[in-house]
Amino acid sequence: MRTNSGLTLMELMVTIGVMAILASIAIPNFVAWLPNYRLRSGAEEIHSTLQLARVRAVRQNTTATVTFNTANETYQATVGGQIFRNGQMPAGIDINTAVFGGGAFVQFDSRGVTINNTDGSAQVRNNLGRTQTITVSITGNARIN
Repeated sequence: MRTNSGLTLMELMVTIGVMAILASIAIPNFVAWLPNYRLRSGAEEIHSTLQLARVRAVRQNTTATVTFNTANETYQATVGGQIFRNGQMPAGIDINTAVFGGGAFVQFDSRGVTINNTDGSAQVRNNLGRTQTITVSITGNARIN
């Protein structure tokens, strides 16, 4: 007795056709989802850097600064004059604005509050025009709006 194993050409063609139809539905949805994912990712990077700078200022009993450069979409965090994080926004994400008191930087003192009681925000924008705002209160708490 002989057994047949494997796929026929017809079965293979039907499988490839079904996969092509599913891919044609999934790929446009993925492409539309990606800029929003990158926007959220960029906002979360800035938020975590602000929180880390605040914690390090308290732990090391010194001043921590996070400086934003809107021209090249970067930020830099220092504590006690030493750089501990350089950040670059994901592709297609811009640092739209960064306004904290008198400039594009925020400083935390050794108690974790902002220096000179200044609050402010940084706003990131994707290539679809959607934005996320990261605010810092005078108490040093950062949150994503």
